[in-house]
Amino acid sequence: MALFGPKRFVGLDIGSHAIKAVELAGAGGKYRVVHAGFAETPPGAVKEGAVVEPQALGLAIRQVIAKAGIKPGRVVSAVGGQAVIVRELKLPPMSEDELKQAARFEAERYIPYGVREVNMDFDVIGETTEDNQRKIVVLLVAARRDIVDKHVQALESGGVEPFVLDVESFAVIRALDTQGRTGGNGAATVFVDLGGETTDIVITEGDQLRLTRNINVGGDSLTKAVATRLDMEFQSAAQVKEEKGVVLLEGEPLPEDRTVSAVHDAMLPILGDLATEVRRSMDYFQTRWRESRVGRVVLSGGTARLANLDRFLSLELGVETVVGDPFAKCEVADRVLPAEQRKQVAPAMATAVGLALRGTVER
Repeated sequence: MALFGPKRFVGLDIGSHAIKAVELAGAGGKYRVVHAGFAETPPGAVKEGAVVEPQALGLAIRQVIAKAGIKPGRVVSAVGGQAVIVRELKLPPMSEDELKQAARFEAERYIPYGVREVNMDFDVIGETTEDNQRKIVVLLVAARRDIVDKHVQALESGGVEPFVLDVESFAVIRALDTQGRTGGNGAATVFVDLGGETTDIVITEGDQLRLTRNINVGGDSLTKAVATRLDMEFQSAAQVKEEKGVVLLEGEPLPEDRTVSAVHDAMLPILGDLATEVRRSMDYFQTRWRESRVGRVVLSGGTARLANLDRFLSLELGVETVVGDPFAKCEVADRVLPAEQRKQVAPAMATAVGLALRGTVER
């Protein structure tokens, strides 16, 4: 008997600023959002994508699950940010046992600590030919064992059972893949997931993962810039950014509210850095896959809600940029998330929705 009833799956996203939970029910190839909830993460409980205070998080998880109306049970959660290393390996064809040995050996080249200190997994994602030699393409994922253990401790302290531990950026792609492909004519998609402390930049082409990067630019970077510019505390700056944060575009009328202009001026250098890093990722992709092109950039994360950010990046990158909506392929009743609230929180819920979708393939 399924713990959540027939065909129900829960995704739990633990971020540095917020905990998000989504329960999906599958029906006829489509999905319905049964419950959804979110709450602030206890200050300092998550740093750089890693859980540092499992007990404090456990209490917050219990509150989110209860408030959302989700029955405690199995959940799909994820680690991300700088806590995870993702690499693509190209190896000669070999048996599964040989592949395990080879992947572990290759991992030592990319992991800055001992292989015995990590939890590691890999998957064969395709084949290629190099120098007339057939190679298998292997996706390697590794995370430090102590980081995984603390994440699991937080979940168990929250009264839920970790069913699968995924990678945050993979969950985002899963939730937004339809929007990434729409209008792309087979072109590559750049997913930009804007977290509180860091941002994940992932490029996919068809079903292939082409590039994944994590950069030290996030919503907090913008808030700190506003706090410095307006000479105020971080929390006050966060509220001002939320209420008056707008990216002003060249050629459009300036606002009468001077605070809006001041907030924009404070954020602009950080946004410029973000655009530069996304462009570098795109340039690297084009260098390796010269016949490919990028068709669309899809934004997610709480900072994706910043007014005009999509238009700003589209102008800077020369590529169509949209704000992702993970609920686009789900039925969402107003009693679960009223339309206006859904529009407001959707970009931040991408990881949680993607995690719940992962549950559908791990029955």
